[in-house]
Amino acid sequence: MFDFKNANIPLCVEHFKNVNWSTILGANMTVEQMYSSLMSEVRYIFSKSVEEKWVPLGKTSVPQYLLSFETIVESAYWQSKRSRKVEDFLLYVKLARRYRKKLIKFQSNAELKYLEEKGSSRFSKYAKTILKPRSNSIPNIVNDLGKLLESDSEKANCIAESFERQYINEKSKLFELPDTYDSIQPTVWVTDDEVYKTIKRCKNSCSKTSDDVPFTFIKMIAPLISSALAQIFNFSMIKGEVPEAWKTSIVIPLAKTKNPSTALDFRPISLTSHLCRIYERCILNQLTPFLNYVEFWSPSQHGFLPKRSTVTNMLEAMNDWTEALDRGEQVDVIYIDFAKAFDRVPHDKLLEKLIDLKINKYLVIWLNAYLENRTFRVKVGETLSDYKTSICGVPQGAVLSPILFGVYVNSMSAILPAEVKIKQFADDTKIYTALKKDSHTSPLQDALNSLSSWCDDAKLDLNQSKTIRNQDIKRVTITRDLGFLISSNLDFSEHWKKAINAAKLITTRVFNQYSSKKPRLMILLYKTFIRPLVEYEFLHKKAL
Repeated sequence: MFDFKNANIPLCVEHFKNVNWSTILGANMTVEQMYSSLMSEVRYIFSKSVEEKWVPLGKTSVPQYLLSFETIVESAYWQSKRSRKVEDFLLYVKLARRYRKKLIKFQSNAELKYLEEKGSSRFSKYAKTILKPRSNSIPNIVNDLGKLLESDSEKANCIAESFERQYINEKSKLFELPDTYDSIQPTVWVTDDEVYKTIKRCKNSCSKTSDDVPFTFIKMIAPLISSALAQIFNFSMIKGEVPEAWKTSIVIPLAKTKNPSTALDFRPISLTSHLCRIYERCILNQLTPFLNYVEFWSPSQHGFLPKRSTVTNMLEAMNDWTEALDRGEQVDVIYIDFAKAFDRVPHDKLLEKLIDLKINKYLVIWLNAYLENRTFRVKVGETLSDYKTSICGVPQGAVLSPILFGVYVNSMSAILPAEVKIKQFADDTKIYTALKKDSHTSPLQDALNSLSSWCDDAKLDLNQSKTIRNQDIKRVTITRDLGFLISSNLDFSEHWKKAINAAKLITTRVFNQYSSKKPRLMILLYKTFIRPLVEYEFLHKKAL
């Protein structure tokens, strides 16, 4: 791990003060050359100003007097085992109890000390790493030939090949802007101050990306490189050039099932360049107001609008359903399940929609360069797979991906019959209609037919095991909807039962893990781990 606390910032200041910026931001240089030159300087000064600390495995923070006491207890244990005498065993029990009391007291004081020194926020983050440690390990999986894969290299390449096969919608034509293309959106232009503030607002991160520099260090030197970054960002937009590092992702496979056994049981989350993400945030800050200005978004979409969320999505749907029930009607609801939705978006069709929106021409060209010829590597443990290509889709985990996907599917609501309502949150979609209980026809069938045709044209596949395509739709009495467990009678007993059971389980783990029972510590742990379990937002995040 890196010792950021003792980073030599004066050395960084001196280094960038003496940099010949004309060799980095030369007028005749490409954006690739500019970015590579800047990152070379950043990597160099990072290696000189931040030392790497070696933390031995199994290192303990227990003080010496407790370690000595532990040795005495262990010695008493072996003595009682050898002698088989009652008095030796009783001595061991007495020493063991004293040791346990001293250890609990030490741990309790250490927990309180950490809370006092770091504050509630830092302690909460620390507590989560203790109670819910993250693991990057992947269990052994079976490849397409039935071979058991045990090494990280084999697993990484197998999963990478599986992900690559999901990208099936290749461009059908080359990108070209119409000669008469005009836009009312101003050119996306960023300032030094905007870049600096965007960097400082982001969380620290040491995740490995194509930049090969921890973002924590980028934040530390933000005042020194913000101006150069702003110039590179603006050159990138005007020239329509995107550095290769921005188009390469490190993909973390996340299990979709509890016990994954094949590569198909994982979904990709892309770790993209930290600095590209900064620029994406700057673009998003100017693209979102434009889309709102032209009143682009469908009222059914709750994923990308201010003051809209999963909560507003559910409130509107629940209001419609309860009103229908109060009128003595029934409500039929169908949940639409897209297969690999983010990974299947065709770039050419997405760009056509952006052109129809009349967004700034430089931004359209930049997005085309950003999306095409992307590569990725899957990371398992500390091992990276071979490079693979993604010919379609928007990278899951990138800043712009949700809004680009939202633009692509926004027209879905317009093709449905008027009596059928739709609610969307990204790719989570449900359609429903209210019917008289003696009704023998439903507009939902027409809606499904229209939706199927729309998906064919959009090249977004529906999950055939769950949806339509000449198959009967499975009827269920309870389903998960954006984190809520919804039953056919709108009774939330199952939802709260699951939440309370989860809260009880985590309560037991908290008491087992933490020695101190001081009210301040217990209240903080309750707010961090237990109360969110019975609140909707946590359940939604858990479901995702």
